[in-house]
Amino acid sequence: MVRNFSKYSFKFSFLFWFTLFTLAFLFLGIINSSASTQVTLEWDPNSEPDLAGYRVFCREQGQNYDYANPSWEGTETTCTIYDLDETKTYFFVARAIDTEGFQSGDSNETCLEAGTTPDNQPPIADAGPNQTVNEDQLVGLDGSNSSDADDGIASYYWVQTGGPSVNLSDPNGQQSTFTAPDVGAGGASLTFELTVVDNGGLESTDSCVVNVTWLNEPPQADAGTDQTVNEGIVVTLNGSGSLDIDDGIASYLWTKISGPTVTLSDPASPQPTFTAPEVGPEGASLKFSLTVTDTGGLPDTDSCITNISWQNEPPTAVVDPDYMEPIEGTLVSLDGAASMDPDDGIASHLWTQVDGDPVSLSDPTSAVTTFTAPKTNQHGKNLKFKLTVKDFGGLQGTADSSIYVRQNELPNNPPTAAFSDVIHKKVASFNDNSSDTDGAIVSWFWNFGDGKTSTERNPKHRYVKFRNYSVTLTVTDDKGASNSTSKNVTVTN
Repeated sequence: MVRNFSKYSFKFSFLFWFTLFTLAFLFLGIINSSASTQVTLEWDPNSEPDLAGYRVFCREQGQNYDYANPSWEGTETTCTIYDLDETKTYFFVARAIDTEGFQSGDSNETCLEAGTTPDNQPPIADAGPNQTVNEDQLVGLDGSNSSDADDGIASYYWVQTGGPSVNLSDPNGQQSTFTAPDVGAGGASLTFELTVVDNGGLESTDSCVVNVTWLNEPPQADAGTDQTVNEGIVVTLNGSGSLDIDDGIASYLWTKISGPTVTLSDPASPQPTFTAPEVGPEGASLKFSLTVTDTGGLPDTDSCITNISWQNEPPTAVVDPDYMEPIEGTLVSLDGAASMDPDDGIASHLWTQVDGDPVSLSDPTSAVTTFTAPKTNQHGKNLKFKLTVKDFGGLQGTADSSIYVRQNELPNNPPTAAFSDVIHKKVASFNDNSSDTDGAIVSWFWNFGDGKTSTERNPKHRYVKFRNYSVTLTVTDDKGASNSTSKNVTVTN
């Protein structure tokens, strides 16, 4: 508690010079009791280095000072003289004393006349003790211990001088209240000043401190609303509705507590994501728990449910192979066993012929069915079939198979490769002598043995060096059969 003299305190100022043996002297106040009067005097200090103290002398009007018996002696620059008769007039002087016992002359003389009205004494403000309270608590400021020795206190005035702003219930009351504000983890200090004014206009101030302690409130976790989603989509969990009314949320933690396994993108994020898993026709439910913790370490938990709905995907029909060239009269197999369904499985297969001469399928509802390739001529025949597969949810998929039936022909005899050559210096002329008994030769490929080749039937080739070379001829007939022959040729000068 700090007290200050009012700016309206009564005070005189007189100069004092030790070397001139004078003192500046003043009245600080007069107080009357029922039997006597007391007076408080004050003087300016002397700056001499060998100053030892002061003596104050008092005399009644018509008498002399008794310098052998001072009314007061000491080192202070103020004193109070007691037990004075208020019906008499008194005079006062002061003297300074040095360390060798020498004393100055008299100061200016100050007079207290008989019947002088006592000076108004300033009040004493008391703002009450410092306090420590919790945030949101109703706090009382109490100035009822303030006092005034003579004419009483006329008014009170409270003002906040520091800390977070609050509203005082009655700034002009002896007592006032306010609600402690919300503060952070470090708390806060609020300072208040009380000014009291007495009926004579003098005032005094005192201050007090109210320390507000942070009262951590737990956070409120909000895991968001329950959801119903389709399998395979990206799902977002939303904890952004979580809140903390005082110090804020420091961390989030998501945990899956039931349902199929999923991977959260970031379990420590307010809004993590995951991909809804594949489920059966009955679907599935996943339950997640969100724990939020505030900066003061208090946690709270909430949960949410994500229902996964089965999203029936259509099956995929597969015919393997989807193109064949069987010989007439042979058994042909249509194979749809590789068909698949990603979720609930394939319930049925159905083969239908959509083009060509009709054939009889062994089992049109089986994954694999067979038929006998029909008779044809040298031009062959085209057949086309469609496979339709259905899953248990009624969705279907289709695939086609194309068949080209060839005539049953005699086996192809391969051609016979043969050639002759004529060498003149470095130029060789080659002549094709190849033959084919059941068809025609359609291509020739020459390898001249020096890294060079040709596809002409009767080529000429210039060699760079005189030496022996192995020449190879490969011929191919119109049915794809081939034959090769090689011979050594000598290139000489």
